[in-house]
Amino acid sequence: MDEAWYDDEAGPIVRPYTITRGRTSGNHHTRLDTATQVITAEPRPEAPRLELTPEHRMILDACMRPVSLAELSVMLTQPLGVVRVLCSDLLDHGAVFVRSPRTEVSRDILEQVYRGLCRL
Repeated sequence: MDEAWYDDEAGPIVRPYTITRGRTSGNHHTRLDTATQVITAEPRPEAPRLELTPEHRMILDACMRPVSLAELSVMLTQPLGVVRVLCSDLLDHGAVFVRSPRTEVSRDILEQVYRGLCRL
């Protein structure tokens, strides 16, 4: 019977759903994409309203320096959507800060990239 909930290649099937308590998005209004950098707030705030799971604690430990959501996903071996929800929880409670990449690309940046590629 246990075999129905476990796939040898994929691992536990239900686990990601249970980590986020069934949520597929966080409450925070900030857009978190794969390149968003997450860093732990110092000093770590006491967040009595937030029940820290082992995954939340791993994120806090991993983000002592800025780490992208994509990197966190690999470090935690969890899908990006799970990491996004957990980071949103931490962001809501002031335990982390996030920095999104620039979305605008100036002509100057494009010219620098072009010159760099030409040198190759």
